[in-house]
Amino acid sequence: MQCIVPLAGPQLTHPQYGLIVKYPVDGAPLLRRTLETRPWWGRLQPRDLIFVLREGEELGEMRAAVSAWFPNCRVVVLSQLTKGALLSALAGTAAVTALDEPLIVDLADILYDADVDIEGRFAAEPSAGALVTYFDADDACYSYFTFAADGSVDFAAEKKTISRHASAGTYIFRTTAHFVAAAGRSLLEAREELTFGGALFVCPCINSIVRNGGRVLPIATRDVRSVSKLLHAG
Repeated sequence: MQCIVPLAGPQLTHPQYGLIVKYPVDGAPLLRRTLETRPWWGRLQPRDLIFVLREGEELGEMRAAVSAWFPNCRVVVLSQLTKGALLSALAGTAAVTALDEPLIVDLADILYDADVDIEGRFAAEPSAGALVTYFDADDACYSYFTFAADGSVDFAAEKKTISRHASAGTYIFRTTAHFVAAAGRSLLEAREELTFGGALFVCPCINSIVRNGGRVLPIATRDVRSVSKLLHAG
């Protein structure tokens, strides 16, 4: 498995606390606490992590932080802001080396606990193109999923409370190709689903998998804490 973490957005710092990835949570920086408590962390090595950063005044501090916390990780640096996390994550695929392994795109701004065997789940469900994490909420700051009768995801919407199944910000694709194909088809055929506030988001690209006959399976999470939401609200 490999994991892309897009950290190239416009809100990297907090006026009081500085770099958000360094905000202390339970005695550790937010980014470390988030990634190292994921249920698949034991299956990842630092070299499996791909951080997407961008040029700007925070770059030096950001690069030093991720390199210190995750030695041998890979870093992709963008020259400027993109039109959203979807495009930043796509830029990260340039550093993927294991194209046929599961690819995690983790926005890394929500802490949660969950039980899942990624490789086992994909092996047991040959039609599954992606797994998504969710929790119960009704706040319009999140993305949301509706579920089909068989329990799979049948639609995702950005910043619209179409259900109480809110995205926990982690999207797991069977392979890198599944992510790139879903993103590309969505940009071509359903860009309006991806777009909110002029930015392109990752979550709705899973609709393309469903429309093309694949299944998207939900992973329930618990003990959810959206730290970055609290920081921005404050």
